Amino acid sequence: MTKVTFSLQGDRILSVDILDHAGFAEEGKDIACAAISSAAMLTTVLLDDIQGIPVVTEENEPETRIHIELPAEYVERGQEGMLALRHYFKVLEKEYFPDFINVMEVHTDAED
Repeated sequence: MTKVTFSLQGDRILSVDILDHAGFAEEGKDIACAAISSAAMLTTVLLDDIQGIPVVTEENEPETRIHIELPAEYVERGQEGMLALRHYFKVLEKEYFPDFINVMEVHTDAED
């Protein structure tokens, strides 16, 4: 199962971590993983190449991890792209791959 975690401060998305293969099909034929990966790539292109936001991205293939983070000074400007990504992942989770993707949110300003 792919775990998608959005980190928020208040109602602002700061970053997203995408971990593990979905397990819908064998590697290389997994349409759930393809949908997830292409959405992450498109969001990175939108933020970095189109909007000029120097997002911090990390990909780690052995661990199957993608991390996208907005620099502090661009958090406000990058919200639409991150909100669209979150919405899309929630649609994938609810409508298409409920057993293969889990979307959650972590609030960095939440009290322990």
